[in-house]
Amino acid sequence: MADDSSANSEYGPGKFRALFEQGLDFAVDRMLRRAESQDGSLTAGDVREELQRFKADPGEDTTSFFNDAWRECTFAVERLRWDQERRYPFERLMVNTFVHLLPTGDQVPIQGEHLSRRVIPGFVVALLQMLGEELSDKYEDFCRSMVTRMKAQHGNAFNWEMVHDEPDAAEVVSEVLITICHHFIDLKKRRRWLTDVINGNMGAPTAAQDIPFEDLECHRLIAAMYQPLRDAMNTPDGEERITERYGRDRARMLRAVFAEITRDHRELSLGLSSPSDVNAAQ
Repeated sequence: MADDSSANSEYGPGKFRALFEQGLDFAVDRMLRRAESQDGSLTAGDVREELQRFKADPGEDTTSFFNDAWRECTFAVERLRWDQERRYPFERLMVNTFVHLLPTGDQVPIQGEHLSRRVIPGFVVALLQMLGEELSDKYEDFCRSMVTRMKAQHGNAFNWEMVHDEPDAAEVVSEVLITICHHFIDLKKRRRWLTDVINGNMGAPTAAQDIPFEDLECHRLIAAMYQPLRDAMNTPDGEERITERYGRDRARMLRAVFAEITRDHRELSLGLSSPSDVNAAQ
């Protein structure tokens, strides 16, 4: 998902330049008033002194400008976020399969409990590679149409939980996971590949985000993705529905993937230090 903030003329670098120039005007006004009080003469020392005063006590108007500028910035980020979500609803649906492992809001990530949100770009890259361009475009178009329809239907009451609960959305997620399940037959090999792809697309962390993404974290992500299908296959009705829709070969392949997840968990558990860590990997 490309970051196109710079392509947005209203909320790209030009916006930040405009805000900077407005802020600079306040400092210039201070200098001009000081110069007028000294018959138009300012020394280098006068300039330094006035700038220090400006930093220490910017004044009510400048403080009000800082608040307005901050609101502009937060609005720009929010607008960009919604623009991206509208453009990439398919990726959002797939990330939702493991969203419960991600920290929320200002929550500090805990290693062994959370995955860093920095895994998302690499996860999307890996998912699109496994699906291929044609299928990725197909699901993206379908999800965009679905979201557009739901927004028109619900108006201002629309929220993304409605999308996540939509039967068509759940069917897309299941279909995608079943379509790519053959990639996970050799789970250890796939896990190593996925770990490399995700780490190769993780941005620089802040101190609070610095959770490594290694074998155990990758296992937890894969296991979380497939858990709803695993639960469904463990019921007679669910197994029958999946077999009828996707065929016996795919159903058997899913069973093989579930067995691989169990085996991989067992192998990783041998290197874990506590029972709580072992349970967290499942």
